[in-house]
Amino acid sequence: MGAPTIMIRDLRKKFGDQEVLKGVTFDILAGKINFLIGRSGEGKTVALKHLTGLMTADSGEIWFDDLEINQATRSQLDHLRLKMGLLFQDGALFDSLSVGENVAFPLWFHRKAKPKIAQAKADKLLAELGLEGSASRRVVSLSTGERKRVALARALIMDPEILFFDEPTTGLDPLLSAQVDELIGQIQKNTGATVVVISHDIAATLTLADQVSMIHDGRIIASSTPAALRANEEPNVRMFLAGENA
Repeated sequence: MGAPTIMIRDLRKKFGDQEVLKGVTFDILAGKINFLIGRSGEGKTVALKHLTGLMTADSGEIWFDDLEINQATRSQLDHLRLKMGLLFQDGALFDSLSVGENVAFPLWFHRKAKPKIAQAKADKLLAELGLEGSASRRVVSLSTGERKRVALARALIMDPEILFFDEPTTGLDPLLSAQVDELIGQIQKNTGATVVVISHDIAATLTLADQVSMIHDGRIIASSTPAALRANEEPNVRMFLAGENA
């Protein structure tokens, strides 16, 4: 596999007396699908918020190539975030905007794109994701699966180099989950982006991932290919893969 585009070293975070991240260290490989897995409440989403600059660590380092984000200037962080696309667990769509406006919003806000240009790109992405002709719909009219795809279109509209997915299939039925998994694979193949998926979906992990890192009790206990993870004899890894307490 290629060199890592993101390196996380000894990341630590406490909330009051609760230490959530206890020295997290792992790599995210460039141009690959990287999964961060673990049971609910183990710190996956907290780690994601650090990677996207939404939260600041108590200590440790996060390197994006040669930029360590805890030492970065505001300008450097803003430039880095423009390279990112983020699909939140609940979609985080604006109910006051139409579907098309939601998708086009990043182009308006960050790049001051002309409305017609931004909307044309939004329409194209929506069509590619199976939502052709839905730009004028209201968010409240969308099904759970449609909300996921609209949020995905918004995450893609800036042509990000790095895509973050926070539990992308949570709340979806098996058929929709499979469709979302397929979309993630297609997007990475078509764009060459570095993809980071936060998940406790074992089947998706073993099917989609190039690299898997598992967090348990605030630490990374395994980081490998899916095949090597299957062969890992660490008890907590075995329990997770067996579906126990996932």
